Amino acid sequence: MLKLAAQSTVLTLLWGCAGSAATNIVPLHLDAGFWYGDFVVGPQNFSLAVDTGSFAVIIGEGKYKPNPTSKQTNQGEFIQFNGASEDGVQMATETFFFVEDDAEFAGVALSDFLVGNITDGDPLGGDGIMGFSPPASMITDPNDPTFLAGQSLAQAICDQEGISPCEFGLTLKTDGTGSLIFGPIDETQIKGDITTLQSQPVDAWIPLNQTEADSAILVIDGKPVTHIIPIFDNGTPNIIGPLDVVRSALLSVGYNLSEQTDSDGISTVFGTYDCSRPPARFGFSFPPSTVVHYIDEGANVLNKTADGKICTANILGTSTATAPNWQIGQTWFQGRYVQHNLNASTIAFADLV
Repeated sequence: MLKLAAQSTVLTLLWGCAGSAATNIVPLHLDAGFWYGDFVVGPQNFSLAVDTGSFAVIIGEGKYKPNPTSKQTNQGEFIQFNGASEDGVQMATETFFFVEDDAEFAGVALSDFLVGNITDGDPLGGDGIMGFSPPASMITDPNDPTFLAGQSLAQAICDQEGISPCEFGLTLKTDGTGSLIFGPIDETQIKGDITTLQSQPVDAWIPLNQTEADSAILVIDGKPVTHIIPIFDNGTPNIIGPLDVVRSALLSVGYNLSEQTDSDGISTVFGTYDCSRPPARFGFSFPPSTVVHYIDEGANVLNKTADGKICTANILGTSTATAPNWQIGQTWFQGRYVQHNLNASTIAFADLV
């Protein structure tokens, strides 16, 4: 879905005041399990999936065209994605080399921004990915000390626009529309209390816990099931957990199991049920709070058969996930305002109005 247009700005730019800081609102839309926004590189316009589970901006193989503003670098990277398809099953591996080029996102022009040009990889939805995780910790290049801790798109925009602290929120609705909002949380869009979790400062939005007792808990229909380490990742379509734990959880609520093993030996398990019955409620609590943050029932429409009779739970198990690690994907984000603060290393969330 390569989009080429003559104009250089393709995003609607809405500025409003929240306290003393400006808020930049970027419209997003849902397509086949991923949320897309427009991104400009050089003279080209791309539709890229917003992904809080990865750090880089990467363009699909063969889609980026060198132009007079682009500069080749000697920096390359190899990334493997888990949950690269709408059902969350497909793995994707991408090899890319960075180029420096002029870029634009959220109405902000960035000069000599590092963009990954995929030279060999699996198909990705849309035209590629724009990463909004914290900066990567393991990317090193002795010839470029400015890149030792990776590059952050969000931080680059904050630096240029003077947004301090550097934070952004995702408001993803169950009707397939949403926004990415730079700046402080817009409290006119939320209801109820805000839950704030301290997270690690690099690589991923993972809450920090000192002991198992204060770690997050998987909850099903009000019953605590197991302590987990959650990775908040809107770029993963579903909720992904360890194979055995998910299998047991699905059986406990009377779902039918559908299991498969691919040619690489990766096993997955799904749960299906009659859409006429109320679905089981899967959610998470974050001690010391006992409040359970469930997947919105409206998000389940993504996994219905065409005739509307059989539903698939938005939680699946895979042999690539190792307990106690879980990926909390975009179906959980729907119906919430999820705020990410790079300076304070926190992730916070509340229900949308």
